[in-house]
Amino acid sequence: MNTKLQFVLFDWGDTLMSEAGPLDIPMADWPEVRTIDGAREVLAQLSKSYRIAVATNAAVSRKRDIVRALERVGLNAFITEIFCYTELGHKKDEPEFWEAVLARLGAHRSELVMIGDSLEQDVLGPMCVGIRAIWFNWKRESCTVPVSIQSVRSLREVPAVIGAVT
Repeated sequence: MNTKLQFVLFDWGDTLMSEAGPLDIPMADWPEVRTIDGAREVLAQLSKSYRIAVATNAAVSRKRDIVRALERVGLNAFITEIFCYTELGHKKDEPEFWEAVLARLGAHRSELVMIGDSLEQDVLGPMCVGIRAIWFNWKRESCTVPVSIQSVRSLREVPAVIGAVT
């Protein structure tokens, strides 16, 4: 089945927003929050053609905290859905997480792409259930990865890699 891409999902911490802060309190309550370089412009561009969602394993922040943190940096306006571990009770390396995402979006696996900085959680997890994923390897981790795994080092590369037409 060759279904058109409809949804672009991003990890939250260290993909859209920096995790540099106190990890024991919700990010929304941190004295300072900031985006990862390129996040705003890429979300603005992609949101013209796709629905944008966040998929996160955040355990300290709940959905309302994630919304508040995204609002603080002006990203919330681009995001239509938030899927979080604290709400779903499953992490991104568990098939149940992705089944819940697909059900809530009313989507087929081929209509999604997931982008995130964790090879295990953001790439291998969704790929195991047939969802395309792109590794955002901005930290330039060196490890052996299968050639089938797409990767980018900057969020600005994402539109070209997913085939977004501007």
